[in-house]
Amino acid sequence: MNILYLNTTYQCGGAEKVTSQLFQGMKKRGHQVYQIVSYDLSNAKLPEGIHVLYPTLPMRLFNRLITDNHGNRSLHIWYSLRYIRAFIKKHQIDVVHLNNPHDNFLGIRDIKELAELCPLVWTLHDFWALTGHCASPYGCRDLWKEGCTVCGCLGNYPALRKDVAGALFREKQTAFRSHKITYTVPSGWLKHQFESSHLKGLDCFCIYNSLDTGNWNVLEKEKVREKYGICREEKVIGFIAADPEKKLKGMDHLLGALAKLPNPKEYLLLLAGKESPALQNLEKTFRVRRLGYLHTRRELNEFYAMADLLVNPSVYDTFGLTTIEAMACGTPAAVFPVCAMPEMVDDTCGFLASQVGAEALKDAIEQAFADPKELKRKGQRSREKVERLFSEEKMLDQFEELYKKRAAGKRF
Repeated sequence: MNILYLNTTYQCGGAEKVTSQLFQGMKKRGHQVYQIVSYDLSNAKLPEGIHVLYPTLPMRLFNRLITDNHGNRSLHIWYSLRYIRAFIKKHQIDVVHLNNPHDNFLGIRDIKELAELCPLVWTLHDFWALTGHCASPYGCRDLWKEGCTVCGCLGNYPALRKDVAGALFREKQTAFRSHKITYTVPSGWLKHQFESSHLKGLDCFCIYNSLDTGNWNVLEKEKVREKYGICREEKVIGFIAADPEKKLKGMDHLLGALAKLPNPKEYLLLLAGKESPALQNLEKTFRVRRLGYLHTRRELNEFYAMADLLVNPSVYDTFGLTTIEAMACGTPAAVFPVCAMPEMVDDTCGFLASQVGAEALKDAIEQAFADPKELKRKGQRSREKVERLFSEEKMLDQFEELYKKRAAGKRF
């Protein structure tokens, strides 16, 4: 098959990782694969088959010009659609797999036009298709279930300058209910949200995000710690976030939990990702080791392996890729019982806080370190659960079957 992947950017977060997995995985299975992204700021040489719509600064300025200075309310972005339409015809694409289309990549009506042109599979990594404008309706009173007639969260990404969320919602109702679109979601929780939205009743399948378990290994903790100069007896808590300042990442709960620990000097907090002023202040009362941005899988693997426990205090997440990465490395996680987290972490392989809040998270951390043998057993069970539910081969099998059915024009 000839498969075209569409995503806003090439390298950034979880959606980009999954798109890259599918691109490389289907290529290894003998399919002809292509990917079109809106932009790429990495300045690295891109793999063969990846095309950038707006590759230069003048082109990115052109994109701003045709999208009302990134107003995030475009119904039609003519340059993007014209380029993709011509690409589909030139390369005789059998299936288009759409991932994140927002952030001024495709207009709302453009997506319906693509579905009319070619079989379309759309993975919803967030809520953008379900809401008036935002990808994560955190702080919203679930108004998206009623139509986003009035939006009190205009600053939620992608932000709106004025409240046209209701009008955009109505456009999405018209465009996205096309029966030529097959939807997938990365968690059972998001599928439940889908069934509560204006898209309920349409084809939607839960296909978990995944990782290649062969690339994530259970390393010898003592050896890795010795490499980084960390004592083997340390009680190490891992925390990783690309942008910890985002409210939905729950860093305030983490800081509150750490402040409540009765003997904070017994623990070492191992940090990876973006710096934060709040985390800098933590050093006054807590021992902290910063590793900064980790750019390779090996570095990430070593980070997870050094930690006894990964704490992911996210309060709003459609999946949680860092959690299963840690689990694949034999490191159990402590999480809140919200969104998709209980699908990954349960009491057999990790630590579910009783509720969202610093006190409950503190209790989960203390429980984790109360029994070192049980902590190690849960690490082993974490790895087993990833192999069973979140392996890359399983994800590729499910998508490959879906592509074949869509390319053959079959319905479900």
